Amino acid sequence: MAKEVSTIVESKAAPRRKMSGLSMFLTALLLALSAGGLTGVLASYYMNNSSYTVAVSALATYRPPQVTTIYADDGETVLAEFAIEKRIPVKIQDVPDRVTDALLAIEDYRFRDHIGIDPYRILGAVFKNVTTGSTEGASTITQQLAKNLFLYKDQTYTRKVNEWAVALQIERLYTKDQILEMYMNYVFLGAGAYGFEAGAETYFGKHLKDLSLEEAALLAAIPKSPEYSPTRNREKAKIRRDLVLDQMAKYFPDKYSQAEVDAAKAKPIKLADTAYYQSLPKSTAWDYPVEEIRRYLEQKYTTRVAQGGLKVYTTINVAAQKEATKAIREGLRGYDRGQRWRSDYKNILLDDNDQPLFTDQKDIEKALASYKHPDWYGDQYEAGEYIKGLVVKANPGADEVGVRFGMYKAVVKPGDMGRSGKRPTAELKPGYLAEFEIKKVDDEKKILEVELEQVPEVQAAIVCINSHTGEIVAEVGGYDFHTSKFNNATQGLRQTGSSYKPFIYTAAVEDGMTPDMTVSGAPIKRGGWTPHNYDGSLSHANVPMKIALAKSYNIAAVHLLEQVGIQSGAQMVRRFGITNPMAPSLPSALGASEASLLEMTAAYSTFPNKGVRIAPHLIRKVYNRDGALLEEFDGSSSRVTSEYVALTMVQMMRGVTAGGGTAPGASAAGQQLAGKTGTVNDHTDVWFIGYTPTYVTGVWMGNPTKKTNLGNGMTGGHGALPYFNAFMNQFMKGKPRDTFPAAPPMPADIKSLMERNKREELEKLQEADIAGKKTGIEFTPGTKIEGDPALLPKENNAGDTTPDGDGKPDKQPSGDTPSTIKRPEIKQPAKTEGPPAEKTSPPKRKGKKGDG
Repeated sequence: MAKEVSTIVESKAAPRRKMSGLSMFLTALLLALSAGGLTGVLASYYMNNSSYTVAVSALATYRPPQVTTIYADDGETVLAEFAIEKRIPVKIQDVPDRVTDALLAIEDYRFRDHIGIDPYRILGAVFKNVTTGSTEGASTITQQLAKNLFLYKDQTYTRKVNEWAVALQIERLYTKDQILEMYMNYVFLGAGAYGFEAGAETYFGKHLKDLSLEEAALLAAIPKSPEYSPTRNREKAKIRRDLVLDQMAKYFPDKYSQAEVDAAKAKPIKLADTAYYQSLPKSTAWDYPVEEIRRYLEQKYTTRVAQGGLKVYTTINVAAQKEATKAIREGLRGYDRGQRWRSDYKNILLDDNDQPLFTDQKDIEKALASYKHPDWYGDQYEAGEYIKGLVVKANPGADEVGVRFGMYKAVVKPGDMGRSGKRPTAELKPGYLAEFEIKKVDDEKKILEVELEQVPEVQAAIVCINSHTGEIVAEVGGYDFHTSKFNNATQGLRQTGSSYKPFIYTAAVEDGMTPDMTVSGAPIKRGGWTPHNYDGSLSHANVPMKIALAKSYNIAAVHLLEQVGIQSGAQMVRRFGITNPMAPSLPSALGASEASLLEMTAAYSTFPNKGVRIAPHLIRKVYNRDGALLEEFDGSSSRVTSEYVALTMVQMMRGVTAGGGTAPGASAAGQQLAGKTGTVNDHTDVWFIGYTPTYVTGVWMGNPTKKTNLGNGMTGGHGALPYFNAFMNQFMKGKPRDTFPAAPPMPADIKSLMERNKREELEKLQEADIAGKKTGIEFTPGTKIEGDPALLPKENNAGDTTPDGDGKPDKQPSGDTPSTIKRPEIKQPAKTEGPPAEKTSPPKRKGKKGDG
């Protein structure tokens, strides 16, 4: 019975165990499906909400930086282009098949078949790595895009897994054509080029659509590594280019026959002449203003925006800028020929502390062979051009040296050493960068005949402004931007000499002085300071104010500043836009204060513009990459003084450029002209700022690094004026003749001041004479001076027949007729000689700022 019961129990227990196993299986299956589903849900959530997803989604609206373009005043001529990354976007529909086929053939021939990751390539790469030990990449174009855009390039498994994840995201959100377009616009192709369009322009000087088969293959060869860039290693580049061509024949046999591919492989690599100099563009006439604009844009908009596709329309006139640059360079070279030979060269083999950069001879030879200079951009040279050359070898036996100019060479022999008087091997060592004048060019043999020159040590600058608009037409800050980037026109603050005097005279006219009123020439002594004229004299005859300005008498200027008051003079200087305050002392009348050439030139633009100073500017408009206007010159201006005062100053300043003035040789292609010279003590700085009815041009010359005597004959009228003439005679040639407007009637407030001055004129002169006697300096007070015929208005000067535009005598506004000054009877000296205009060789003196 017990056995039977046991059998029954066992028979009932067995089915129960079978049901438990099935249940466990079903439960496990259910759990697995649930886990899988949950994993899928979590993966889906991650795929849609991870940071990579957000970033990848943003690609639809993100646009890479583009090139910022700077245009000349014609709105078409490109002055410069700059960018953080040289990138020129291109649409996939504008990319020719041969370019996309070349890229796919070498990088990812299964691109249109995989999902962002290619298992076949991965397995193939693993198999090859295991069987041969060699490493082969298996990254798809999508993976490369993911790595370039979002990931570090470190070789780790974590980075690789992230790369796969991002690649899958990219494929999920974008079409194949969109992915290919992004890749072709983002990839780095060496030589500073990002994207295929920029690469085509960089290497071949062409648009992408114009590339030949072998050129398309060469571009597609570079993404693997920058070492395949043809400017870096032409031999490696050709090997990989030919591999690309073979792959194209293999994967696209219907498009590219073997014969066509073989013909392309037989062609040598031919690059644009500029391919090697993308980061070093050749020096241009507009380097200085372009650099000013670049710095301004970066300061205002940040570097990324400033170099991210802006369109900048400037005021620079190409013809004027070229003429200004030519005038500066030729003038400085001419001046430098009269100076000592300095034997001053940059050595590219030494660091800033004059320590050798290389010790191994192979490294030295490599440095000499790979060095690039902006002057060599494009390897286009012309006879008469001045460029830098690198000494690469010396031959003591023949006493000659080899010099490289990009792809061109020259042999410098004893007869090619110019005025240096040196022997080639003694003067020029390998590594020296020297300046040469090109005498002859042999383009076939790539040989130059040259003569040694030297870069001028003294600098000069020029600024030309349209006085009616404030537009800077031309701006040159020095001899050569690549030699010195310091802009002497805008960054240099120099003592101004007598070019400062018109501000004091303007204050005097506003205070009721007229051109015919007399200014004292009595000696002045304040403490230990005694001003004197250009010729060293401590006094001069009392003269009409217009003559005192035309002859640039220093004593008269000091008397005027004392008469109007130092505070009034300083306020006038501020009104003219000079930001550096005038020193509150009488020597300021002679230009002891400092100012930049740009500010001085802009200040002078007030005179022909009837008392209104329009803010000087280089930029008309700036547009962003979408064509939206970011800024436009708003016409900022300020009234400095009345029309009467400004045009009265024009009358007087015309005397400076007339016979008897300090700049009688000033010329602007026959245009009416006014201006002022300036010479700083010991001839360290010379100025001339002159203007026609429309254009005002300022010139400065000096040594920007130290106070150097330019020579006893170097004055504003002899040193700076030639640059002005060289520029203005060319720039104004062919322009319609213009005339200065006549001064309007004197305003009532100034008229009342004038009447006061007339009543007090004699008293002031007598007080000045008495004060002059107390100085102990011998002088003849109250001398009667007739008006200088050369300073009379044109219509009253019978000797002047300069025609204006209609062939009639050039007329001056009325009211500038010098009259005989009546004073108390004083015994005349036997002979009275007025101080000369700026002499050629004045004696050296101390304690004076300004010229005569």
